[in-house]
Amino acid sequence: MNKKRNWKWMILPATLFLMAFGVYAGYSLWESGNGGNIRSLTASEGGRAETVAVFQENTDKGNYKNVGDFISKFHTKYNDTLGWGGIDSVEWEEQREIASEIRSVLAAVETDNVELQSDFEVISNYLTSVENGRKDKKALLMLHRYFHDLDVEFNGYRGTKDYFNVTKYKYSEND
Repeated sequence: MNKKRNWKWMILPATLFLMAFGVYAGYSLWESGNGGNIRSLTASEGGRAETVAVFQENTDKGNYKNVGDFISKFHTKYNDTLGWGGIDSVEWEEQREIASEIRSVLAAVETDNVELQSDFEVISNYLTSVENGRKDKKALLMLHRYFHDLDVEFNGYRGTKDYFNVTKYKYSEND
């Protein structure tokens, strides 16, 4: 009789654990499907945003297919060099080279979008600081955040729920 009573008391915690796990799993699936309120773009929608900014004809655009690719690659480069604690051990010469490459590609970008142009101008100001040798971690942090948010807005990047809301440019259906 005592064994039967112990068995019943073990079912209660197991049931509560399974219920809690089910609620957590359901919430996690709902959040990932919802994208943390960051919209998901299909390839064709990404093409609409690409008309907002293009590379000028006959200019050096590096190895980038389009402006979205340029934004994405530098977002990744900043993730790799500054993300996950990298900002605490900056390789300044590497950051100067990155800044110079960004500037040379930005010189080939053409846009009529006032907000995006403004973001590129702010980025350019931070680039100047890095290129001039100022060891300003805030400038690097802001460059990373600009490329992150532009990747979210311009490319529909969904690899994170982080969003810093630093860019003036926001994706719109009219792009």
